[in-house]
Amino acid sequence: MTLSETIALSYLLGIASKKLYRFMEYTGEDLIQRLIESSLTIKEEGESVPIGKTHIEQAFAYAQKVIERSQAEGFQFLLYGDEAYPEILRRTTNERGDLTPPVLLYAKGDLSVVKDPCIAIAGTRHPSPEGMSAAKHLAEDFVKEGLTVVSGLALGCDTAAHEGALAAKGKTVAFLAHGLHMVTPTENIGLAKRIVENGGLLLSEYPMGMSFSKYSFISRDRLQSGLSQATVVVQTDKNGGSMHVANATLMSQKPLYSVYFQDERTRALEISQGNDYLVKKGAKYLSVTDDLHAVAQSILNKPSFPTTLF
Repeated sequence: MTLSETIALSYLLGIASKKLYRFMEYTGEDLIQRLIESSLTIKEEGESVPIGKTHIEQAFAYAQKVIERSQAEGFQFLLYGDEAYPEILRRTTNERGDLTPPVLLYAKGDLSVVKDPCIAIAGTRHPSPEGMSAAKHLAEDFVKEGLTVVSGLALGCDTAAHEGALAAKGKTVAFLAHGLHMVTPTENIGLAKRIVENGGLLLSEYPMGMSFSKYSFISRDRLQSGLSQATVVVQTDKNGGSMHVANATLMSQKPLYSVYFQDERTRALEISQGNDYLVKKGAKYLSVTDDLHAVAQSILNKPSFPTTLF
């Protein structure tokens, strides 16, 4: 499937929709005919109507605008069928255990970074000082061990992880929950720029012009796990957003680590209660005083098994 067809299909069926995967093997007139013959619908003036040729034409016109705007900004595209598409992303699993690799990613920065061995570091937007310190320290150490840090550019633990990677002269990848034309939170505009300037990468499933939603933040969490060989949850409550990343990691049968704080007061905080909960679900404790070299080596040497979706 071509770039234009992929964007048009995403426009018609929804980004990250399971319906997309039904059509990925088709192209050209065959794709159009399959869409018209399907029972799928699209919203039109509040009503659900069958997808027709007019809708498909509109979708392709939209796709062309997205491509032109993206190219004008220097963004790159990573299609599921590209040789550059990393095998590990093909095994992306959501927190329900469904195989849900991104069919298209928009990229800003050094696209070759997706081939690096990665570790996701996630956590609450409102960590304790100990949580911020742990996120930064772990990112620094894992970068020195040859891992690229993946996170979500949010405030709190995500920010500390990205900053730690940069401080150690390493690379870091940020998944955004909206188009690359913007950065949220605005406090991290400078951080996003430094990530790119220092050989890192910004990635998103969402085209230019598309803003964020509650769902888009949840959906992008599976991608942090998907690109990574393991995940570290620094600090979270039992209902925190980091649980989406953690659950996706467990469902994909990748190593999940939960930070253990030596300080009892920190462990007793509400924002730390998810850490113990994740260990009960299958995570392993990880402390900044552990032998992180051994942990990194176990991650780097863990065998992976290819999964083909299409």
